[in-house]
Amino acid sequence: MMSEQKVNVAFFLPTLEVGGTERNVVNLVNNIDTEHYTVSLVLGNIHGDFVNQVRQDIVIVNLKASYSVGLFFALVQYFKIQKPDVFVSAFPRINIITIAAKIFSGVNTKIIITEHSVFSFLPVIAKTFWRGMFARFFMPLLARLLYPKADSIVCVSVGIAEDLKKVINTNGNMKVIYNPIIVDKIYQLADETVNNVWFSNPEVSVIIAVGRLVPIKDYLTLLKAFKQVLKNQPARLVILGSGPEKEKLEWLSSQMGLSESIAFMGFQKNPYKYIKKASVFVLSSLQEGFGNVIIEAMACGAPVVSTDCPVGPGEIIENMKNGILVPVGDEKSMADAILKVLNDPVLAEKFSTAGRERAKFFSVAKSVGEYEKVFDELSHD
Repeated sequence: MMSEQKVNVAFFLPTLEVGGTERNVVNLVNNIDTEHYTVSLVLGNIHGDFVNQVRQDIVIVNLKASYSVGLFFALVQYFKIQKPDVFVSAFPRINIITIAAKIFSGVNTKIIITEHSVFSFLPVIAKTFWRGMFARFFMPLLARLLYPKADSIVCVSVGIAEDLKKVINTNGNMKVIYNPIIVDKIYQLADETVNNVWFSNPEVSVIIAVGRLVPIKDYLTLLKAFKQVLKNQPARLVILGSGPEKEKLEWLSSQMGLSESIAFMGFQKNPYKYIKKASVFVLSSLQEGFGNVIIEAMACGAPVVSTDCPVGPGEIIENMKNGILVPVGDEKSMADAILKVLNDPVLAEKFSTAGRERAKFFSVAKSVGEYEKVFDELSHD
């Protein structure tokens, strides 16, 4: 009897620089069932801190292209030669390039595009003025034209799906699959020792935030909230992450008289050991695609306070049951919520226990299983 032929699945990203989407893709490719699927990773350039986290037996294809035109032609050539059964892309620009390249190449590859952020917010989070203009005036047109030609559209939250439906005026091939976040390694890393004096004094609470130092994360509101916390009791704020706003935030901390109580610790390969030691975890974002870090914090047992930004946190946190949601940009509400957790050990323990349980829902195994179901459906069409 002949053995079942494996489905050839390829995932496509520009690079493997540090980011939530990149981490999700690495979690997927590392955990897909290799008995039924042949998995590969296609990169515009082999670059980024997550490259070393890809399982060694997974083939990485280097297109050696960065800009849209170069990626398009490189991808057309790739499709004509490799002809994968299923091809999975992420990010709106990359999704559009992928669909166009598939059409131009004439192959029968099934295309799955994934959305990890709110499409309508693209002009707001664009890194340059001109990218913002392109995102505002051209991306919606391109998405309406090309997205419906994808064989499946996977959104990582209900909010993202609802927003995208309004943009492309269809939901026929759209589904929600939450991110593959929780792996056993998180628990192992969380148990590692923290050699930092700030985490060794039980008399002084430590507030922790994790994320890129960019405007959309709204660390200014967190700094203002922290200043209000300090008026009530001693505490320390630790921010893990790197980004273009680092110098500005350090300067603002100094101007606000907070420098002695704040540590900007940069990117950490293992943030989980710090999160586990924290008295409270805070997310201050103006917008999230989902909020992976909330789930990671919950898995580590940290009580969570988060802004109730348009998409993400509200799908994870049930207010006052496994965390606290506060209005966006409201430093008083944020400070009050932080103080509530710091001064109520019973509430903090409740959030910690309920958060750990909630985090289990976002396991890698669950997410991988849902993706594999889509692969099977498409490969048998």
